[in-house]
Amino acid sequence: MGDRSHIKQLCSKFKGKEYDLIEFQNRLETAIFPPELEGFKYSVLNEIEEIRFTKLEENFHHLGLKVVEKILKRIN
Repeated sequence: MGDRSHIKQLCSKFKGKEYDLIEFQNRLETAIFPPELEGFKYSVLNEIEEIRFTKLEENFHHLGLKVVEKILKRIN
């Protein structure tokens, strides 16, 4: 599976609530991003980390969806 396809699949699973925010973060950490998006990957992971430690857990999915949209926009 191509790098971008795998990342899209991870996003889809988070959107469908198959993964919670922590599982989504863990999977993104081990996902292989195209070399030109490595910096973006760490930016996204930092954003998720910020959500986890500064926002209410009840808002995790909603805030995570904003991150997903950012990822999908960038990799398309």
